[in-house]
Amino acid sequence: MPRLFTRLYKHKNKVYRASLFLFSIFWLIYLFPIKHNFRYKFSKGEFWNYEDLYAPFDFGLIKTEKQINEEKQEIKENEKYYFEKDKDISPKIRKEFNERMALFNDPFLKKKGLEIIDSIYSKGYISTRIFPYYLKANDIITIKSGANSVDMPYGVTFNLEKVQAFIDKSIPESNSRGFFFKETLKDIIRPNIFFNEDLTQKTLDIRIASMSKTKAVITKGTRIITKGDLVNDDNFQKLSSIKSAYDEQIWTRKNNYHLTSGYLLLLSTVLCMFFSYLYFLTREVYHNINSIGFLVISILCKSTLSIIILRQESDLVYLVPFCLLPIVIRAFFDFNISFVTHLTTIMLLAPVMPHSFDFSFLQITAGTLGLLTRTNIYKRVNLFITSIKIVLIYILSFCGLMLIQDGTLDMITPKKIFIFFISGTLVLFAQPLIYLFERLFGLTSNLSLLELSDSNSILLRLLSQKAPGTLQHSLTVANLAEEAARQVEADPLLVRIGALYHDIGKIENPAFFTENQRNIIDPHEELPPEESAEIILEHVPLGIELAKKHKLPDKIIDFIRTHHGDTLVYYFYKKYKEKHPNKDIDSHRFCYNGPKPFSKETAILMVCDSIEAASKSLQNPSGNELENLVEEIVNKQMKENQFSNADITLKEIERIKGIIKKKLVSIYHTRIEYPE
Repeated sequence: MPRLFTRLYKHKNKVYRASLFLFSIFWLIYLFPIKHNFRYKFSKGEFWNYEDLYAPFDFGLIKTEKQINEEKQEIKENEKYYFEKDKDISPKIRKEFNERMALFNDPFLKKKGLEIIDSIYSKGYISTRIFPYYLKANDIITIKSGANSVDMPYGVTFNLEKVQAFIDKSIPESNSRGFFFKETLKDIIRPNIFFNEDLTQKTLDIRIASMSKTKAVITKGTRIITKGDLVNDDNFQKLSSIKSAYDEQIWTRKNNYHLTSGYLLLLSTVLCMFFSYLYFLTREVYHNINSIGFLVISILCKSTLSIIILRQESDLVYLVPFCLLPIVIRAFFDFNISFVTHLTTIMLLAPVMPHSFDFSFLQITAGTLGLLTRTNIYKRVNLFITSIKIVLIYILSFCGLMLIQDGTLDMITPKKIFIFFISGTLVLFAQPLIYLFERLFGLTSNLSLLELSDSNSILLRLLSQKAPGTLQHSLTVANLAEEAARQVEADPLLVRIGALYHDIGKIENPAFFTENQRNIIDPHEELPPEESAEIILEHVPLGIELAKKHKLPDKIIDFIRTHHGDTLVYYFYKKYKEKHPNKDIDSHRFCYNGPKPFSKETAILMVCDSIEAASKSLQNPSGNELENLVEEIVNKQMKENQFSNADITLKEIERIKGIIKKKLVSIYHTRIEYPE
């Protein structure tokens, strides 16, 4: 087990990349909806461009929403109303009536009153106080009494008006006794049947829920639609029905496993292409765990946000600022990496997006435009203009798609335009995101490089105070290197900042370097050659240490580390040989530790640094002398294989030599003396 951990640690970068790859796949599979996508895409008003479609099995023709609403309304109109009968009320009313009639010795009225009470309660007295419906006399209601229930017309039962009318009709008002008798009956008789709202609503809900969603059965083999037919209302209903039936009949647990396997294959293929691109075409990014981690996590974050929003409402997926991330990535990497990362994200999401072609076309078009117009996005006005362009390309592209597919612009709603506007506006958050990702992943953007170019930065101030000659040398090298980088499509800003800081190690012993020896005795004259060489060589590790102390980006430290490669400090090596002609000399004692330049930018700096320093040794240099100097130095570096690790071609080296010759001639040109 310890050996396993040792081997894993030894190959930790490979383990990290493999873990990123596997985690990305399984995370996306976990997020993706476990349901199939019907193989046919159709919309109302479009033409059917597939082959003739026949029913693969029997299925029901789904009712339209209008038909379902009409049937629901019919059920509500024929709703069954439930009432509860209280059997205890009738005996209570009889008892109360007998007690009141005890005051009067009138057997006739007493008997008549009991007959009225029995007549009313035999049919039932409905309380209409909380009954919100209007019923006709022949409408059937259900009256429950305990475990029994009986259906009867609503008009058979009594209500308040009918009870009072029945009492008035049964007993004429012949005298005051009759009036009192009727008022007594009206006062004591109360409803014994009450509306059961809960049971009525529950029954209605059950009837609506059990309502059939289909109106007819289409048998297997029936032709659904013919190629070239218009998808009208009728055809759209049939296609929607077969799609729904396909979901229910075909999509089983076994098919879910097939779907997951399909996702696995698709995601693995797309991510393999992405990792392969980084491996074969951008090795530096592939081997940098911070860089590859940033790219993969960017893809996952955007994908996760998209799927979460998709689950809420499909149209809102366009709120996700797909154009924002490629612009942010462009701040750290080149156009190709930014575009491939953006394209990878779209390809990963397309299989689960509704109208996947529309989605892919819009996002690729807008994202490409965003990348093409990112020049100097650190100026707010340029970022604002880019945001406007993205909104416009969204709207124009969507209009074009709708005209092709539907022949109308009915889908261009204010909501759609607002969504596109918000998505484009979110591009304005590029700058804060760039700063955030710099801190999280240790990356370096052009914004940070611009900050380092400030002459008031701590290291440049120190260089100006302690080694002003070195600062002047660095500025000249920066100008040469920047112009050379433009000629070979390297990063001019990166080269310039690297040139400004490449010699900061000379801050420790400035007097030992010729550019700082103004009107002072050369301290090397008092030292043996090997010690002088050691001091000269030491300025590289001292510069690296100083750069790390002041937290310069790794990209800038690379320039400090590689600007001399593994070249020989020839002057002191030669001097040592002259003093010890018969002694075997270890030349490595007089060589820089390297490494050699490993990028186009670091190679450019090595060339410009060596040529600028050597040009200072020329007395009144002419154009020919400068050109010969450039050729001599570059040829010597090529002979020593100093560019063997850099992705720079011979043609580019020739261009670099040409621009350096031109710049040096302009720097050292002879001034014309004008007569006074």
